Amino acid sequence: MSARQIAYLTPLYFDERSYLGGGERYPMNMATGIVVAARGEFEVVLVSYGSESMRRALRPGVTLRVLKAAGRPAHALDVVSWELPDAIAAADLVHIHTVFTRCSEMGLLVAKQQGKPICVTDYGGQSSTLGAELGMLDLADRIICYSDFGASLVRERTRTRTPIDVIKGGVDGGKFTPPPAGGPRPPRDRVLFVGRLLPHKGIDRLIAALPPDLPLTVCGRPYSEDYYRLLRNLAAGKRVEFVTDADDEAIQRLYWQAWVNVLPSVYRDCYGHTHLWPELMGLTLLESMASGTPVICSRVAAMPEFVRDGQTGFIFDGPEQLAGQLRRLAGDPALVERLGASARREVENEYDVEVVGPHLLAIYRELIARRKEAAA
Repeated sequence: MSARQIAYLTPLYFDERSYLGGGERYPMNMATGIVVAARGEFEVVLVSYGSESMRRALRPGVTLRVLKAAGRPAHALDVVSWELPDAIAAADLVHIHTVFTRCSEMGLLVAKQQGKPICVTDYGGQSSTLGAELGMLDLADRIICYSDFGASLVRERTRTRTPIDVIKGGVDGGKFTPPPAGGPRPPRDRVLFVGRLLPHKGIDRLIAALPPDLPLTVCGRPYSEDYYRLLRNLAAGKRVEFVTDADDEAIQRLYWQAWVNVLPSVYRDCYGHTHLWPELMGLTLLESMASGTPVICSRVAAMPEFVRDGQTGFIFDGPEQLAGQLRRLAGDPALVERLGASARREVENEYDVEVVGPHLLAIYRELIARRKEAAA
């Protein structure tokens, strides 16, 4: 008996040819969790968009299918393709990622027309207002959020009647791990930031708070040249290194080398722009925790839901508090290892894809069974 199929619709996918960010890695991680939990019952096809059609196996049971984009949208999240109906025709359920976009509006309508059970996950961004104005989420069967903060946003923004489930986490703890036991581990010798180099990430505030004697590695792709230039100027005279081309293997090693990984995201950035939902989870926090490295986050959006203050890392409210936390961890190796070990256990118990995958799979099974009963 062939495996049943789940289709994940995402406007961008995790690849140099598309985009590298937590919102693109998350569907890949959850696809892994579903396939592992399903034990051959389901396969997942990630459906995304590009300049040419393409298929590629990502791992056993997980396939990437890239559809040829129709035209050139003004916003990358508004990409659509005439190949979409065929791409989801064989799916038993469609899960739409990144909701308020032209891409997802079209995907929801096509999936509804084909009679598919539909899940949606909001990533906080919005490139199209049409779906929200028309009550698009009422067409879905279930809304899946990965934080309580994210669920509250959906309720406030849409007043939808569709049931909401919160399934926290979604990090691949098999990919991001502590150093192998029994062998030499890289020495911890730096503060670390991992993420896209964008203003709402608050990296400028991290550099400003950094004690002058502590080294900082800023690792991520610069998606804003103006902001990248600003960061380099702020870093002048401090021990700051920028790594803009790291692959997963290099990022893993950086997690091992860090006293702490910091995510200092902000509601209001250095240019005065407001971000109402800057972090609906903060995947690099969970990657660091999975790697056995403590984390520090700002008290912003969903991040405090995932950091146990004083147990797996710290939460800060201002630059002086952040500077003190950095000094404390840099000067206390035993504390770093204790918090890091606790962080790894937290991931294993709560946030690993092998833990959260079965919860999501149960929802898929419920919706598929309900649709079959309705059609009988």
